[in-house]
Amino acid sequence: MSLLQKNWSWLIVCVLALFPLIEIFSLVSFNLEYPEFDFILFDDIELSEQVALKTGRDIIPGIEIAIEQTGQWAIQWLIAVLMITPFKIVFGTKSNLFVRQAMGISCGVYVFLHAFFFMYHEGFFSIFSDLPLIFSGISAIIILALTITSNRRSMKFLKRHWKTLHRLVYFAAILTIAHVVLLNKDWELYSSLFCIGLVVRFGPVRQFFQTQNLKVVLLNQFKAAGFLTKIRRLS
Repeated sequence: MSLLQKNWSWLIVCVLALFPLIEIFSLVSFNLEYPEFDFILFDDIELSEQVALKTGRDIIPGIEIAIEQTGQWAIQWLIAVLMITPFKIVFGTKSNLFVRQAMGISCGVYVFLHAFFFMYHEGFFSIFSDLPLIFSGISAIIILALTITSNRRSMKFLKRHWKTLHRLVYFAAILTIAHVVLLNKDWELYSSLFCIGLVVRFGPVRQFFQTQNLKVVLLNQFKAAGFLTKIRRLS
């Protein structure tokens, strides 16, 4: 029980990362009987008549859904990891190394699956066929390298070079957002959060938030609001 109490936030991250995988892998089946067909098969999704009229097609291949969803979750986990430090700066919270590590590994898992599904569907050399794909390929290599070295043994082995390596996450984020922008996907929220995070990290801005101690201010406001509520009830 004490183990659960100490690691509840780490477990929440793992559960949140696991749920989308269950939905994604529900589309996947393995062909063990017919060698002339692909080993990995994907169930297609039939669209409703209303959606079909809007999109112009009746069925979405399951492999496309798997590629789309793993890509979305990969960038969401990436932005979430990058927002830990800005959130800590603004609200004065403490960051848990194991939670950060779990979020980073979750991002790495989705990046790996996104790259694997894409290459399985389009082929390895298709990565070099277009600029957005080249950006995503470089970003995937960086994130996977960070995922592999996201442990204490790597920190001891790489020593001061470990921080230098893990600062490449910002470069990976820029390439990922560029990849999404060039593909005409929803990029506004991701780029906005990334820019906000960079601004909060900037020296004078960081100092401003650290001196303001917004966590204490917000707690005092909540206490004041509760006190006012009690006064209203008594009156």
